[in-house]
Amino acid sequence: MMTNNYAMLEIHAGKVVKILSQRSGFTEVLLDIDHIVKKAVNYDHITGKVSEGDWLILNTTAASLSLGTGGYHFVMANYTNKRLSLSPGGHGMKIRYTPSQVKVSYAEEELGHERHVFSKPLNLSGKLICFGELHSMIPPLCAYFHYYYKKYIRKKVKIGYIMTDHAALPLAFSKNVANLKKQNLLDSVITTGNAFGGDLECVNIYTALQAAAIVKKCDIIIVSMGPGITGTGTRYGFSGLELGFYLDLAYRHGGQICFIPRISFAETRFRHYGISHHSITLLKDIIQSPLCIALPNISMQKVKLLYKQLRINNLFSKHRICIKDGSEIRDAMRYYGISVTSMNRGIAEDPAFFYSIGASARKALSVFCPLH
Repeated sequence: MMTNNYAMLEIHAGKVVKILSQRSGFTEVLLDIDHIVKKAVNYDHITGKVSEGDWLILNTTAASLSLGTGGYHFVMANYTNKRLSLSPGGHGMKIRYTPSQVKVSYAEEELGHERHVFSKPLNLSGKLICFGELHSMIPPLCAYFHYYYKKYIRKKVKIGYIMTDHAALPLAFSKNVANLKKQNLLDSVITTGNAFGGDLECVNIYTALQAAAIVKKCDIIIVSMGPGITGTGTRYGFSGLELGFYLDLAYRHGGQICFIPRISFAETRFRHYGISHHSITLLKDIIQSPLCIALPNISMQKVKLLYKQLRINNLFSKHRICIKDGSEIRDAMRYYGISVTSMNRGIAEDPAFFYSIGASARKALSVFCPLH
C-alpha cells in the first residue's frame, strides 16, 4: 500500500548557478531548480561554504506558501560538504533538538574575568533601553542617536542591540545589522534565547542586558527581534508581544525606557492604520510600567486620530502622552546614507512611521542627556 510522504516542511534539490552576494556568514545564490523562486540563502557557518555547481538540499516551504519569509529558499545541506569540523570553543547549544542545532559560546560561561557580572543582581543604572517592535526601526534609530550626539552632545555614543528570538534566529540574515556594523553605527550585538550569531551569545534577556550594559559598556541599548515579525490579526497573536515583558523587566531594574509606537498612515490594513493594534495591545494589556509615549508632530488631523485611538483604549490614564518633532530623523538618515524600508515603504511613502521613531528617540534623549 502506498502512502503520501507528507511533512511540515517542503524539500527540493537545486544546483548553484551563480553566487549573487556574500557577507559574513551569509551567501545568496541563484539556483537551477524546479520552482518559481530561484534564489536561496546559505548560512556558511551552518552548512559550509557554497560554490557554483554545488548541489543543495533546500527548504522551500515558505516560498511555496508565498509567505513573508518566502523570498528565498534556505540551504539545509550541500552535497559537496560531506563533512564539516567544529570551530574551537563553546559547548552551549541553540535551536536545540533540531537537525540545525548549533554550538555557541555562552557569555555567561566563557567570559573569563568578566563572568562575575552574571552573578550579580541586574542593575541597569539609568541606561537608556529602547524597545521597537519591527527590525526595520533599528537603522533609523541608530542613525538618529549618532546624529544627535554628533550635533548636540559633540561626543561619540556606544550603541548595543539585543536581538531576541521571536523572529529570524540567525543574525547573519539581517542586512540591516551588517550595514550598521560596517558604518560603525552599531557597536555590539547580543543574540539571546535561540537567536545566534552575535558578538556575544546569551541564554536570556536578563543576562543579555547585563552583557550590553556592563560587559560591552553600551550607552544605549536597543531591544528588538530580528527580521520577520509574525502576526495573526488577533489581539495577542503577534510575536512583538514579547517586548512588553522585556520592557517591564528593564523598567524594574533601573532602565530608562524608550518605547517606539508603530505608527503609519500609509497602511491599507485598518488594524495597523494610525497606531498599530500591536502597539495598542502592548500599551494597554501587557506593559505594566507607566511610560511617556512620544507621538510625532505631524498634521493636526492625524494627531487627532492618534489621540482618539489612545483615548478609546483609556491610555491617557495609564501613560503620559506628549508630542515631539521627529522630522530630524530624515536629516540623520540622509547624513548616514540610511535608506531602509518598512513593509516596503520608505520615509517618502510613510513619513509618520519614521517620524515616530525620531519623536520617541528625541523625547528619550531629552531626559537621558538634556541640552543645557
